[in-house]
Amino acid sequence: MTRFRVVAGSSSIETEVRSSVHPIHGRTTELTGVVDGEFDGDGRPLLDQPHGGWVEIQVEAIRSGNRITELEMQRRADVGRYPTIRFEVRRAWPVNGTDRYRAAVSVSAHGRTQTFEEDFRLRRDNGRLVLDGQHTFDMRDFGVNPPRILALRVHPQVRVSVRLVAEEEPGS
Repeated sequence: MTRFRVVAGSSSIETEVRSSVHPIHGRTTELTGVVDGEFDGDGRPLLDQPHGGWVEIQVEAIRSGNRITELEMQRRADVGRYPTIRFEVRRAWPVNGTDRYRAAVSVSAHGRTQTFEEDFRLRRDNGRLVLDGQHTFDMRDFGVNPPRILALRVHPQVRVSVRLVAEEEPGS
């Protein structure tokens, strides 16, 4: 099986939370993880063979550009007890007639794990894998209550956009 290592700095996870005043954006490029699988000569994944992967981020690495917002979100996330968020792909399959795939994913955050299925795009580009996907979570499913910051009321839905760039590990 070929292993690809996620390239920090080239990869990113972005978040968007709506509030009563304006959207709140967060972003990190400090990701670690791997993607395992085999590919055909055209760069398409061979999903009938063993495959999977994981990505992990440090909660404190998510930046919004507003220190007060960051501190409140870190407090709510209880980063001392739950410093990381981890995404794991259990399996994936092609979406018929498209260049998209669907994955069964589990995400662990704040001491809880939730599973979901979501579509994503995957391509090989000059020896690298590039994956793009998006999913909307409800933070309350992870035991996190939406904060109120002064007059700002934050809604519980968090849209998470993932862009992974991974390089093939030598000898894999």
